[in-house]
Amino acid sequence: MVMYKQITAIFISLVLLLGLSPAMAIAEKGPDQLMEETTEEMLQALRINKKLLDKEPNRIYGLVNEIVIPRFDFVRISAWVLGKHWRRATPQQRGQFVQQFQDMMVNTYATALLEFSDQKMKYLPVRMKEGDRIVMARSQILQTGKQPVALDYRMFHGKKGWKVFDIMVDGVSLVANYRTSFDTEIRQTSMDALIKRLTEHNAKKKG
Repeated sequence: MVMYKQITAIFISLVLLLGLSPAMAIAEKGPDQLMEETTEEMLQALRINKKLLDKEPNRIYGLVNEIVIPRFDFVRISAWVLGKHWRRATPQQRGQFVQQFQDMMVNTYATALLEFSDQKMKYLPVRMKEGDRIVMARSQILQTGKQPVALDYRMFHGKKGWKVFDIMVDGVSLVANYRTSFDTEIRQTSMDALIKRLTEHNAKKKG
């Protein structure tokens, strides 16, 4: 239960921290600048649309898919999450898993996203040298009366700019967490069984 809450917090924070409209020139921005600017843009969008989203929560899926999904390298994440099972999977299985894993993450935080728009964020300096392609973008969720939640984002700079490929909350890797649970499930059942379970889970969430 604790890990579920942590994962939900990470997902919501990623929406706020890493959402980016297509019009922004992401290749020209550093990960720290990208994080701060897009956070304010996303928070403003949530506040403006809060009443509509309260009445029609399913609209959040379109918002998330448009703004958030392009900021992740889901192929890279999926390959790491599955580990040896990715190497053994067929191209069809890989494609199906990437899609369902992506949908699962959207489903996990989308309904909780609306409740996060009033939270405050603190941005920490990014330690990087010229030419670095992998960096850790650090931030904190500030909570009234509680210790801040430390959030670290491992980001890779490729042809399409900065992409997220791992997230850590208080030192715990989200990718590593899924890697362990999916490895156990595949060994106990099969790759196809995992994909089927994720597909059914996503279908129920979307109603």
